[in-house]
Amino acid sequence: MLAIALAGKAADCKEALFTLGDKPEARYAVARTALDAAGAVSTLDYLARMAKLVLEETGLLPHLNPGVMDPADLRRLRPVSASMGLMLESASDRLCERGGPHFGSPDKVPARRLDTLRAAGELGIPMTTGLLIGIGETRRERIESLLALRALHDSHGHLQELIIQNFKAKPGTKMAGASEPDFDAWILSLRDELGRS
Repeated sequence: MLAIALAGKAADCKEALFTLGDKPEARYAVARTALDAAGAVSTLDYLARMAKLVLEETGLLPHLNPGVMDPADLRRLRPVSASMGLMLESASDRLCERGGPHFGSPDKVPARRLDTLRAAGELGIPMTTGLLIGIGETRRERIESLLALRALHDSHGHLQELIIQNFKAKPGTKMAGASEPDFDAWILSLRDELGRS
């Protein structure tokens, strides 16, 4: 990891992005084995150590995307990160119901993601977040998701970046055969809607 960060510094990078899944050790034996070998009790423990190492050895500013976290996790990572990120994806609970794209994924439950984003705001942590469009959400759900993020930012002023990411079908996934959204048409529709409000 340090070699990659040093190469980034040599290329005049200013930030190091750490992106990972939500506590992979809870689901995958290979992740638990790797953490044991590294002398880490959890992925977040390992992340804190690596972010500190990169910060101290390279001066690159760590931006951490470790998934859903509680306030204690956020406080622990704050000293070794310039900012963090967690995509809301959608504020729609409907997408978590049986047959929905987020069914069986407890870390995709909107309330859990919103709680993490809210806690980050209460702790003054700059956050990147956003929506994933084209996973079966309605236009109304997209707008409600944006409004939920606006309310969080209005309360805490901590959302530094909002990403609108379009769904891309990937082979070997549950939604491999799903159609992809007309991203341009949605952006134009959203712009018109926001212009009227």
